[in-house]
Amino acid sequence: MKVLMQSRKNFYDLRGGDTIQLLKTKSELEKLGIKVDISLDYEPDLREYDLVHLSNVTRIQETYLHVKNAVTQNKPIALSTIYWPMDEFEKRGQIGIRKIINGCMGIDNEERVKAVARYLKDKDARDVATRNLWKIGYSKMQQFVVNHVDYYLPNSELEMDMFCKSFGLEKERYSVIPNAIDADVARKQNLADTPPEFEKYRDAIICVGRIEPRKNQLGLVKALDQSGYKLVLVGAVSKNQKNYFEEVKAIINKNDSFFYIPKVENEKLYQLYKVCRVSALPSWLDTPGLVSLEAASMGCSLAVSSKGSTTEYFGDLAEYCLPDDLAGIRLAIERAYKKHRTEELRNRIFDNFTWEIAARKTAESYAVLLQNARGSSR
Repeated sequence: MKVLMQSRKNFYDLRGGDTIQLLKTKSELEKLGIKVDISLDYEPDLREYDLVHLSNVTRIQETYLHVKNAVTQNKPIALSTIYWPMDEFEKRGQIGIRKIINGCMGIDNEERVKAVARYLKDKDARDVATRNLWKIGYSKMQQFVVNHVDYYLPNSELEMDMFCKSFGLEKERYSVIPNAIDADVARKQNLADTPPEFEKYRDAIICVGRIEPRKNQLGLVKALDQSGYKLVLVGAVSKNQKNYFEEVKAIINKNDSFFYIPKVENEKLYQLYKVCRVSALPSWLDTPGLVSLEAASMGCSLAVSSKGSTTEYFGDLAEYCLPDDLAGIRLAIERAYKKHRTEELRNRIFDNFTWEIAARKTAESYAVLLQNARGSSR
């Protein structure tokens, strides 16, 4: 079997959860004997491939072109949905001019405005994908993609429920493929010595993620302001979120026990999790965050947003909060902080959420997709 994975143009330059998900899945699929290539082109030649595996219906402009190309060349399409509705965040969690714009216009016009801004600011974005946001419209492209995908690969049952509700689909032709950790790396780092420079963060609360309103670091630092807790924020600042970061940084600077680290290499990040006590992620949505899985695998307690599919992954082994409830964020962290380290949550991660498991389920889904494709014409 030979598969072509396709994703957004900035897949490598702006690495996100989707980057990790596809690259790790590719690596594990190849161990199972499946040949996998990755292409960011809009119209690659698909003759040598059995199927196309796409990701993302939120950033739709590239996925739309990938689907059109696969349909034209009569290839079965699997889609990692990586989806949760953004409406609530855009209207309540967004900040500045974005919040004002989003409050007075629908998603299609929002995306048209963003497309114009992107077109003017970034010469690399001046292509057919960005122009289609204006010419065709965001919703029409989303619906085209949804209507032509043959098999869906959500990260949870909750995600598939929300996906079907949003796009008017029957809950069928899908398999849940979990978000995951690299079990070998986690086990290795669990046994490794902790770097001396991390000792000052021992028993801290850690929050890892790009600094932006969706991740809600501002809500987190406000909730813990003057609390006496040790807090470590790790993450790059999004280019268009400098003002947001300045607000976060102002509160960090008022608290001697608050720290900010722009970047930590992934394997060292596991060591940082190991010395910390709680991983906090009070974001506006997570499906769930890869960082929560990684932190839990190293023994951290979890204080996470209940928005998204976190409850399906962690059950009653995490503490939950709402992103706009500062007192609730503080309470969830306090509860998580009081927990003794146990193996129960860690074992849940290793038993259910590893890339090896995710790849095996993906391979099984490919087999079902190809069997269905042989039994019917596209």
